[in-house]
Amino acid sequence: MRRSQQWKRLVAVALLVICGVAAANAGQIKIGVVPKFTGVDYFIACENGARKAAADLGVMLDWQGDPSGQESAAKQQAFIQTFIDKGYDAILLSALDASSYAPTLRQAMADGIKVVTFDADVVPDARDAFVNGTTEDEMAVAMFKGLMEEQPDGGVLAIISTDPNASNQNARIEAINKEYNAHKDTLYKKYSFYPNIIYAGNNQAEADTKVNTLMTQETNLVGVFALSSMAGPAAGKACRDLGKPIGSISIQTISVPVSSIDDMESGLIKSVVLWQPYDMTYLAVEYAKDLVEGKIDRNAKTYVSSLCGKSKIGNEKYAASHKVLPDNVIILDSAILFNLDNVGGFRGYPDANSGF
Repeated sequence: MRRSQQWKRLVAVALLVICGVAAANAGQIKIGVVPKFTGVDYFIACENGARKAAADLGVMLDWQGDPSGQESAAKQQAFIQTFIDKGYDAILLSALDASSYAPTLRQAMADGIKVVTFDADVVPDARDAFVNGTTEDEMAVAMFKGLMEEQPDGGVLAIISTDPNASNQNARIEAINKEYNAHKDTLYKKYSFYPNIIYAGNNQAEADTKVNTLMTQETNLVGVFALSSMAGPAAGKACRDLGKPIGSISIQTISVPVSSIDDMESGLIKSVVLWQPYDMTYLAVEYAKDLVEGKIDRNAKTYVSSLCGKSKIGNEKYAASHKVLPDNVIILDSAILFNLDNVGGFRGYPDANSGF
């Protein structure tokens, strides 16, 4: 009998604890995140930044992606629908496709769920805001500047992307073409472009193969614009495998700098252009929380986050506010040129404590 009473008391205490936790979580903002990929260096840094923001800001974060690495637009839509069905307060998304699941996102917004994209956008009417690391125009100018310094005599250039539906890389391609066409008869008159964009796919092995084929076929190639975290390492590997002399091909890449240290040390890559993905997703989580809480002024041209005024890299600090561009695009800050001198300041990869 005594054991029975003890058991009843234990059950009662357990129920009180469960109910207490449920009550404590009832008012907590729930944010579901769908990254473009999982298990790759860039999105590992993104995840670490998002989780840090969630811990600092007291929100619940659910990060969902295909653990096999074979992500697709259909799988992303399934994760989005799950978050809608569970009544999450906000959805964060790095989109593989700008428009195919836009109706699902509009449904989420109609249900009162805030939708914020980061890194790769969707059509503007299918989200509340897009958080980007920097502007594409600025990145294009920085990459051309590096190219001209490394290949002043001119030659053939190529663009390496992932696939035709990658909205962020399409925006970069548009910015590169815009910059080139504006100065092709002056600054860039010594350069021409390989006729086709190299779509190197969404996994490293496929990227390695396609970039190797490009460098084998185009003997006058002097520079590549590698527009993804997989394209930069693939270009470096192709140069090594084909025995290309150091400096014969300029690799202008947007990629995780820690993954290119060996190529930087060998002189194959001088620098990489990027931002802090860790901070970009921190900003996205904070902005989403403020949206849910009704703290966002939709007419404002700037947004102040808890990152403002804090370290960007080394002694360089973030501006006092983030720019808000048309269509509610929030810019983290200007691009960072990572080289051997500052690569140790890249945050959140290979582990959450890296770069601090």
